[in-house]
Amino acid sequence: MLRLSGRTQKYIVYGVELFLVYIIQFTPSLLPAFFGERPMLLTVCAVSIAILDGDITGMWFGMAAGLLIDTGSTSPFGFYGLINLIICYGCGLLVMYLMRNNIVTAVILGFCAVTAASAVQWIFLSGSRDILYFIPNILLPRAVYSTVTMPAFFYFNRAITTRLYDE
Repeated sequence: MLRLSGRTQKYIVYGVELFLVYIIQFTPSLLPAFFGERPMLLTVCAVSIAILDGDITGMWFGMAAGLLIDTGSTSPFGFYGLINLIICYGCGLLVMYLMRNNIVTAVILGFCAVTAASAVQWIFLSGSRDILYFIPNILLPRAVYSTVTMPAFFYFNRAITTRLYDE
C-alpha cells in the first residue's frame, strides 16, 4: 500500500484548502460586502501558507492562489498569479529571516499583502486615477475585511503544519 509522506499530505491539504477558498470567494452573495467590497480570501490564505511553510512553498501556493483568482476575475490571466507569487515569496522570506512567526506578524503581513495586491491592481488595471476615492472606498475596506479573516487561516494552517510534519 502506498503511504504518502507528511509533506505530500500537507501539500494535498493546502491544495484542497485553496480550492475550497476559491469556491467561497467567488460564489455570488455568499459573503456579505463590507462597504461595497469583498475580501481577497485567496491572497490571505496563500500568505498564511507562506508564513508557516517558508518562501519556496509559499511562492508556489501563492502562484496557485493567484491563478485561481485570475480564472474568476476579469484581469489578464497570470496577473494575480505573478503578484501573489512575489508577495508570498517576500512574506516567506520575511518570516524566515527577519520576523517571528506568530499571529501578530500574520495579521500585519496579511494586511500589507492585500494592500499591495489592491494597489498594484489599481495602478495597472484601473481606468480611474482618483486616489482620493480609491483609498477610503476600495483599498481600506477590502484590506480590513480580508485581514479579519487572517487569524482563521493562520490557525488552520498552523494546525496542518504541526500535524503533518516532514518525515
